[in-house]
Amino acid sequence: MASKLKQLAKKSRSGIIAAKILDDWQTKRRFKSGNVESLHGSTHSTIIKNTKASLDYINTQFDDYLQYSGLTTADLVGKRIFELGFGDNVGVALKFIALGVAQVVCLDKFYSKRDTEHQIEIYQELRKTLTPEQQKRFDQAISFDSGLTLNDKLIKCIYGVDVENAPELENCEPFDVVLSRGAIQDIYEPEAAFVAMDRILKSGGLMLHKIDLSDQGMFRENGMNPLTFLTIKESIYRLMAINSGKPNRKLTSYYRDIMTKLGYDTTMLITDIIGVGDVGKGNLHPHKPAIELGVDYAQSSLDLIREIRPRLAPKFRNLSNDELLVDGIFIIARKPH
Repeated sequence: MASKLKQLAKKSRSGIIAAKILDDWQTKRRFKSGNVESLHGSTHSTIIKNTKASLDYINTQFDDYLQYSGLTTADLVGKRIFELGFGDNVGVALKFIALGVAQVVCLDKFYSKRDTEHQIEIYQELRKTLTPEQQKRFDQAISFDSGLTLNDKLIKCIYGVDVENAPELENCEPFDVVLSRGAIQDIYEPEAAFVAMDRILKSGGLMLHKIDLSDQGMFRENGMNPLTFLTIKESIYRLMAINSGKPNRKLTSYYRDIMTKLGYDTTMLITDIIGVGDVGKGNLHPHKPAIELGVDYAQSSLDLIREIRPRLAPKFRNLSNDELLVDGIFIIARKPH
């Protein structure tokens, strides 16, 4: 009976809010006790369990970075890369190393739970897709002799700390590229993270961030309007999200303002639109700097906004339709010399 009541509660707006507040409080307690393990970011353990699908996901991430940045494999040789929020898998880092990148440093606030045997299967299948020369570099970065061991001179992983507070990044050699996928939106106030990433990026270096602006299914998966999470007042939403990696509710203009403040030459592409396809899947291909009614989305997406606008929290209520339509973005930004 208790389990049934719990499931029923999660189908209501107030029940979801209560459940997220409890989850956030529990996450905070775990972190205070030194336990940073979480299902957060366990993509290849809880969402993608098929080895081929995991490999496809890794390749999609990697190809996105190259396609939209304009970087070539030759551009990457000898470079240093910083990856924020890598979750339970270093497949993208391994692909960079295989191409001749000097080092990839990966940082995640959480230690994402993982199935080591499954990870080994993924990495071994990834190795098979590489050329003999690339396999040599791959083998220098990772070993399966006694479980799974990374060579931290090539791939260094940092856990349990925010990018702005990581001692390993203080006075470090600057990076040529800073990138992330599906990580920035989980930082409640990400401006400090951008400032920290700017600090560790070389002059003329590149930032690449794919950011999910959606509720990540929090309300929409229970049949509610996809913008329901924008109806909650800030003091309550903070209790739901600040410690546990829930969506930060920062929209396109927030990120545009940060990059302008930092002085970057920035291209911002739209990857997802509310009411179109699956959440956070980068449904708009190719990603575009602007979207058009009747081409990229239908009237039904605008109807979702019109229906919920009177109930939006004040800070969101008067935003334009164009701002509220965007469910995901890809930032390509060059640091000034």
